[in-house]
Amino acid sequence: MRRLAALIVIAVAASFASIPAIAADGPVKQFQQSVTLGFYRGQVVSYLDFGPVKLRPGNKVAPIWAFTNGDDGQRNIIDTVPGRANYSPLWAVRMVTWRDGADVRVLRSAAAVSRAQRAGELTVRAMPIVVNCPVL
Repeated sequence: MRRLAALIVIAVAASFASIPAIAADGPVKQFQQSVTLGFYRGQVVSYLDFGPVKLRPGNKVAPIWAFTNGDDGQRNIIDTVPGRANYSPLWAVRMVTWRDGADVRVLRSAAAVSRAQRAGELTVRAMPIVVNCPVL
């Protein structure tokens, strides 16, 4: 009997999940957006990538390191997340390129990029682009 009741609850919940959300002024339009994975201080984070934006005076930005070459497992790196005072969903792009002959590996933090840069293993170039990528 419990099992039957649980199945009924699941079926009812599933039917409500397929109904569009209703706001005070009508149905809410839903969108699907792919999630991008990146690294933050050694951990995997998820963010949305809404692409390049034009800045307005006073917009706060944070750096994001993107790699032009290297290990297939490499992801973009950020150094702040929501809840931190320096967080912004607007990211100033820094392109990272491994030098020929370098010990190419996956870097998982801004500190690791900095160490590799100081060791002469890679170069970092600031790009004239800012992207809107809110972290989830």
